[in-house]
Amino acid sequence: CSSLVFQLSNESTVYDVLKDIANTFDDFFVYFLLFVGPFIVVANVFAMFILSRKELRTPYNMIFAVMALNQCVHILCRDIQLWNTAPDFSCKYVSFAFPN
Repeated sequence: CSSLVFQLSNESTVYDVLKDIANTFDDFFVYFLLFVGPFIVVANVFAMFILSRKELRTPYNMIFAVMALNQCVHILCRDIQLWNTAPDFSCKYVSFAFPN
């Protein structure tokens, strides 16, 4: 349960503050995304449906539709992974990568 982004001493006050922020954000993020994620996906599917209408098929709107699809896939993958790992809070660090 560790990640090394940069080297920081365990005795540092910055380390303690960052650790507290990370632990608080992890708990908030898990519950927030588990409950709000499905609504985000539904809203993006609705946006893709509207933007794919014949009258709205412009290059800019197609870019927006692809962005909505990208966000749908991203949120769905994170929600599925968080749903599978949320009951186990022994490891606070969650990697958002597909398992091997």
